[in-house]
Amino acid sequence: MPWDEENVSRLKELWDQGLPTAQIGKLLGFTKNAVVGKAHRTGLERRPSPIRRSATKPDRKKARSPLVPKLNFEKKNGDSQENIDTSNKFQPVMKDIFLTKQKRGCEWPLGHPEEKDFRFCNNERFSDKPYCLEHCAIAYVFPEKEEESKLVNQVA
Repeated sequence: MPWDEENVSRLKELWDQGLPTAQIGKLLGFTKNAVVGKAHRTGLERRPSPIRRSATKPDRKKARSPLVPKLNFEKKNGDSQENIDTSNKFQPVMKDIFLTKQKRGCEWPLGHPEEKDFRFCNNERFSDKPYCLEHCAIAYVFPEKEEESKLVNQVA
């Protein structure tokens, strides 16, 4: 249904009465968005948003640039580096992990992590794996020769 003169005049009357746009749309047979668009195009007076609590527009400049509070660790005027006591500050120990060849053992967990006697196996690792030979046999599944030949036959 197109907008004709009768619908536009009825829209102006209902708009002046202050009816919600959705209700105007139902009375005229249009959607709420169609009513809002036509009101805008015909230059009807803008109404305050029912969503906003105040009818005034927020200041966009204030919304874009919030005030940044000054934090405690920032240098204040008049403070100098000599006044700051560095003897009590934490200094982490830096280790070069590439120079120290630390030999790690098997990482297979023994027990439950929440139990007191929980630990790792720590036996000598097998090759480049994280586990010893015994735990590698459990952790890794090696395909058997029969399975390998079946796979080769399927591919060929």
